[in-house]
Amino acid sequence: MFRPFLNKLVNKLARAIADHLERRELHPKRLMLMDAQVETVAYIRSNMPEAMIFDRREEVLDLAIQRMPTKGSILEFGVAGGDSIRYIASKTHRTVHGFDSFRGLPEDWPGRHELRGHYSTEGHVPSVPSNVVLHEGWFEQTLPLFLEANPDPAAMIHVDCDLYSATKTLLEALSDRLTKNTIIVFDEYFNFVGWRNHEFRAFQEFITDKHLNYRYLAWSYQQVMVIIEDGAS
Repeated sequence: MFRPFLNKLVNKLARAIADHLERRELHPKRLMLMDAQVETVAYIRSNMPEAMIFDRREEVLDLAIQRMPTKGSILEFGVAGGDSIRYIASKTHRTVHGFDSFRGLPEDWPGRHELRGHYSTEGHVPSVPSNVVLHEGWFEQTLPLFLEANPDPAAMIHVDCDLYSATKTLLEALSDRLTKNTIIVFDEYFNFVGWRNHEFRAFQEFITDKHLNYRYLAWSYQQVMVIIEDGAS
């Protein structure tokens, strides 16, 4: 009696696994991800021939910290659970400012599966080192107050806010704080479905509008590091 039941259970499990694998193989998303990768490689070959290549985000951040100016603010946009800001803070004695609502994405992320509110910590602020100052709230609320109280240029900006709208907001607000040798690290610049519509698009529109010159210094899986070669006009 037990053997027929076991055989039935095994067959049911095998069918479920086969169905799952078939759906994964046939899902259009798979080909779209491959297309995004091909587009990313083509962009790298055309625009980043001299940039460093790294396997991990932390290696990009290490280089950014090494190359950033010795004076100026260190800023992160999109703190979430605090992993990256803790890493940055561990590599410098300088103050690191983090900006986040801690309520997740302000809108859906088209081309991805993350909906509005994804990455929310329910308002819980992460534990951070003593050289980190967190600014809780939406960028359009907290960034003007910070800039009014802090006249320094931006030495390094870590952009981890994913969306076009949020990236556009912070770049516009910081336009007069970008100086020669300011370092910007984008955490989701390319290599995902719809990558040309978010951090990439916001940055490209911004540099065109502000007549900025920049150079790619490094890239990883989705991360890209740039250096500003002159100030915004």
